[in-house]
Amino acid sequence: MLLPRATGVILLVYSGFHMTLGLWVPQFPWLLTGILLVIGAVALLACQPWSRVVVYAAALAAAAVGLIGQVDAAGAAKADVPLAVVIWSLWTSLWLAVAYVGGRYLPGEADLRAP
Repeated sequence: MLLPRATGVILLVYSGFHMTLGLWVPQFPWLLTGILLVIGAVALLACQPWSRVVVYAAALAAAAVGLIGQVDAAGAAKADVPLAVVIWSLWTSLWLAVAYVGGRYLPGEADLRAP
């Protein structure tokens, strides 16, 4: 149970970064991504059978919201959109990997039923 909880703490750090940027820049996608990452982090910290589904759903939703926000911000700033997508994919791959590793070691329903 140490690995899921450790990755939950890492996701909380990522979410804090996203929320800080969302408040500093005022951009809603950063805030929403941070909130979704908090939901995933709490699921990892809880280490329940439902946690795996919540972690993966929150991480994928945060990735989608982040991509939409990144493309929108790049378009508004008249920046290179493909480069913005590459930057988004590099940053997002970090916390998607953390969510995947943490979710992989969560207990399943079969683990709780075993004597």
